[in-house]
Amino acid sequence: MPRSRKDRIIPVAPIDRLIRKAGATRVSDKGAERLAQILEEVGEFLAQSAAEITEVSGRKTITERDIDVAYKQWRRRL
Repeated sequence: MPRSRKDRIIPVAPIDRLIRKAGATRVSDKGAERLAQILEEVGEFLAQSAAEITEVSGRKTITERDIDVAYKQWRRRL
């Protein structure tokens, strides 16, 4: 179920700028909102994976390395 504006973590304006930086000249509001939603889902997945890596390692703090490992594992699944 889509998040309401109030529940959104990533603001749409920076996503709009990101899309424009990638080469688009025009960006619809719904397009930017959808990319923000996808990025939030991917971010949440990576955070959960990093938390699992941290827990298995017997630690409580997620480090940059945990995020990198989670990202590499995610990339392999593509």
